[in-house]
Amino acid sequence: MRSPETQTLGHIACFDGLRALAAILIVAFHAAVPALPGGFLAVDVFFVLSGFLITRMLVVEFARTGTCDYRAFVIRRLRRLWPALLFMLMVYLLVAPWIFSPTPWWQHWRDAVMSAVYLVNYASFWGGTAVLRHTWSLAVEMQFYLLWPLLLLLLLRLPRYTAITSMLSIYVGVSLWRCWSSANLSPWGFYPHVDAHSSGLILGSLLGYLNIRISSYWSLPAILLLVLCVTFFSTGWQLSAYYGFTLAEIGAGMLLLARPGWLGNAPLAWLGRMSYGLYLWHYPVMRLVQGQGGWDWPEVLLLGVGLGLLFAVLSHYLLERRFYKPSFHRRNDGPRFAVAPERRR
Repeated sequence: MRSPETQTLGHIACFDGLRALAAILIVAFHAAVPALPGGFLAVDVFFVLSGFLITRMLVVEFARTGTCDYRAFVIRRLRRLWPALLFMLMVYLLVAPWIFSPTPWWQHWRDAVMSAVYLVNYASFWGGTAVLRHTWSLAVEMQFYLLWPLLLLLLLRLPRYTAITSMLSIYVGVSLWRCWSSANLSPWGFYPHVDAHSSGLILGSLLGYLNIRISSYWSLPAILLLVLCVTFFSTGWQLSAYYGFTLAEIGAGMLLLARPGWLGNAPLAWLGRMSYGLYLWHYPVMRLVQGQGGWDWPEVLLLGVGLGLLFAVLSHYLLERRFYKPSFHRRNDGPRFAVAPERRR
C-alpha cells in the first residue's frame, strides 16, 4: 500500500458534485433569492476544495521526486484558468460599450485588464463598473497559488506534527485577522482580499496535507451546517464575518473528507465540470438583466443559469479542453525547489 504522501486522488466525481452545489448557491445568491441570504459563503466551499486539491498534488510531487517544479505548477494553473476567463473578457469588451453605455469605454478596459492579471480584488481602490467584480475570487485563488507552494516547501521540511500545527496556526491567524478587519477597518472591506479571505484555501490545504477520510455519515451534519450558513447568515449582519465563513469552511471540509457517493451522480458531476464557466458568465448576464429593471428574482435566476450555462458549455468543450491536456505536463524543465526526501514524523 502506498503511503499517504504518495497516494494520488485521480478524478473523484463527488468533488465535481461539490463544485456544482457551490455554484448553484452562488448563482442563487447573485439572483437575490430571498431564502439564501448567505449564498455568498459558497465561495468558501470552492476555496476549501481548491486548497485541498493543489496541496495534494504538490505533496505527492514532493514525496515522489523530492522537487517542486514551481514554474510548471503556475503555468498549469494559468493554462487551466486563463482560456475561459480571457474568452469571457473578450466578449465582455465587445459588447460592454453598448450594453453598459453610461460607463466610459476605458473603465471597461481597465476592469478587464485587472481581472485578467488577477488584481481585480484590489481594484475597488480605483472604482469600477462592478460587472466583473465577481472575478475577485479568481484573483484570491491565483494570489494564493503564487505564494502557497513556496510556503509549503518550507513546511514540508519540518516534522509532520510541526507542519500540521503551523498550518492550523496560519488558518486561525487569518480567521482572526478577518474578524479584526471587519470590526476595526470596514465591516466587509476584507471580503475580496487574499490576506483576510484565504482561510478556506488554507483549511483545504491542511486537509490535503493530512489526506484523511471520515465516514460518509458525516455528510449529513456537513450538509445541515452548510444549509444553516446559507440561510441564516447574510451580508447585512456583521456576525457573518465572524462566524459564517468559519462554519461554512468547516462544513465544506467535512463534506470533502466524507465524500458521499450521492455527490458523484452523473448530472451533478457534469454540472460541477461546467461550474467554472457558469461562475464566469452568470454574473455579467444577471447584471445586464437586473439593470433593465422590472425583473423579479426567478426570471433573473432563470436567465443567469440558462445563458450562463450555455456559454459555459461552449467554453468548456470548444476552448478549455483544448488548452488543458495531459501532454502539456510531460515537460519538466522548469526551476525546481529541493525538498528533504526523508521527513521526520
